[in-house]
Amino acid sequence: MTSEANTVTGMVTGMATGMAAGAGAAKAVLVFDAAGRLTGWTAEAAALPGAAAVLRPGAAAASLSALFDGAETRDTPLNGGGFLRQAAPAGQGAGRDGARPFDPASRLFAAASHDLRQPLAALSLLLGTLDARVAEPGSRDLLKAMGNAVQSMKSMVDGHFDLVRLEAGLLEPDIGEHAVNGILMRLALDVAPRFEDRGLRFSVLPCSAMIRTDPVLLERMLHGLVANALRYTARGHVVLGCRRRGEHLRIEVWDTGRGLSPERLERLRGELENGRPEREGDGRRVLGLGLSLARGLAGRLGHRVEVCSEEGRGSLFTVIVPRAPESADGAPVRLPDIEAEADVSRARVLLIEDDPMVLSALDALLGQWGCAVTGVESYDAALERFGSGQARPDLVIADLRLRGAANGIVAIRQLAKALDTELPGLILTGDTDPMRLREARLSGYPLLHKPVAPLALRAAVGRLLGGERLMP
Repeated sequence: MTSEANTVTGMVTGMATGMAAGAGAAKAVLVFDAAGRLTGWTAEAAALPGAAAVLRPGAAAASLSALFDGAETRDTPLNGGGFLRQAAPAGQGAGRDGARPFDPASRLFAAASHDLRQPLAALSLLLGTLDARVAEPGSRDLLKAMGNAVQSMKSMVDGHFDLVRLEAGLLEPDIGEHAVNGILMRLALDVAPRFEDRGLRFSVLPCSAMIRTDPVLLERMLHGLVANALRYTARGHVVLGCRRRGEHLRIEVWDTGRGLSPERLERLRGELENGRPEREGDGRRVLGLGLSLARGLAGRLGHRVEVCSEEGRGSLFTVIVPRAPESADGAPVRLPDIEAEADVSRARVLLIEDDPMVLSALDALLGQWGCAVTGVESYDAALERFGSGQARPDLVIADLRLRGAANGIVAIRQLAKALDTELPGLILTGDTDPMRLREARLSGYPLLHKPVAPLALRAAVGRLLGGERLMP
């Protein structure tokens, strides 16, 4: 593991340890900013009597005192301002009764991960904007190298946050029945530009199967396996596809990379199957970050990971997932052409984004595509702008987290209602909080994760402007 990787892991672990030590056995946790305004809460807090009527982002701490009648509370200051308010039933104490302590670090992980993704998102979008303006071959090579560095940084941030949360027991799967095609499609749009920059072919084969899984965690697993294939494939192609095998679906990642020797393959299988730590002759771990995360997530989801490889010819990594019942008339859904560039010029696009860096980068990129862009930081600002007679937007792109009481989903819906029209919408987020992501997936709006690849953003915008809804 590199020194940079250790730094990221150490930072996240330290955060979890420090907060867990002060958390005690409190069951309900609310997070307030420096102004005493509510920014987040746990499921236990939402279950408190009367919580549904008063828990909303921005609520003052003083207005929530009735929630804690008959309960013991404790406020814990946060670095940089703000505090955690923890509540436990009267007489429970702070973990002295042997009850399982509640750890609020999961929300802090999500917040830290979100904050780190914001500058990465802006940088990725600005690189996409610059790409169309640079013509000199040497400069374009440098630009591609910068883009690859940003993607590597994104993968490191994502992977280490997820791995530490996994090892701390903070990742709780949300198992349900889902179409595998939606997972393949999102993954294809996200990683395709990286293969193009390397001169490699990346093919995704559509599949109509329904599976039982947590789609967010399975996508994260597959992302790690595809990134691993990209890392070790110098020429040729990588293929992502599925095979039905009885009650299971085999999701396979094939590559034409250098493959593994029989000895190294045996060590890799031993660690994947048995969790037995294995090391190379030079002391390095056999499993890198992506494979370590895939193994851990597979254990949490009840899936299996298998590997086959031949030295000099390539490798095959397989995730085995239980199938769900399918309707008799279920037809395959065609994956989008990830190389096509839709015409999005002259479209009126409303951006609702409260991070100035990301808003500026999105404005520059969409403007370069020929869009007429209006950027605001909140739903209230959007309503003020378009309620004054300005022509309604053709598309709304909103961050999931926004200033004020309305998040991105609510903002799009309320704006459409206020303008008495249907508005196509797209949600962008750097959030990793499972509850927030679940809400976004169920909203009916397409969801893209920051930092988003410009090609993926353009494809999603083109489909929405063409009237085609990309369901999560």
